[in-house]
Amino acid sequence: MEVRVNTKKQILKSFAGWLPLALVAIVFYGMIFTGLIMWLLTKFAGIEQELARQIGLPVGGVLLVASLFLYFNWLTKSLSSFHLAIEGDNLLVKGIAGWSTLDKEVPINTIKKIYIGANANSLEKLSSGHGAINDQVASRLTFFPYTGKTFKLDFAAKAFNNESLYKFLVAIKGKGVETNVSV
Repeated sequence: MEVRVNTKKQILKSFAGWLPLALVAIVFYGMIFTGLIMWLLTKFAGIEQELARQIGLPVGGVLLVASLFLYFNWLTKSLSSFHLAIEGDNLLVKGIAGWSTLDKEVPINTIKKIYIGANANSLEKLSSGHGAINDQVASRLTFFPYTGKTFKLDFAAKAFNNESLYKFLVAIKGKGVETNVSV
């Protein structure tokens, strides 16, 4: 059984709740990029401040738009490359895990439980009132092996089709793995 991955358009739509945070970040980074360009032009190119402002605003805007495009392209590409499947007696897991990527094949009988939307880290617990943080924790899939360290897939609920993910969790529960999904 393989969990279906959402399309890139569905992945982008799943981040709609992050829009207020994104708008603030766009303004913040726009000011940073523009200020940096203006500073570079005045300090190293010897251009006077008014001309640096006239050049810095459009260049900073272009830099911001290009950065946003590259970020959204990376995000949708990486989330659409997620993989979660039951293949015989093995569990195949591929995706983003924190600041790194995860690509594992583990026997199902070594997994004690799989929870979705659990296990916020200490920084996330401090920021628990923020909607984007709550959304990130809610979309995380955490795997608890009988021995060894837990591993997780961040943004699993955004990358995978929710109905397909639910069917996977029900199927894995039938194989003796505890889940926090009620059947």
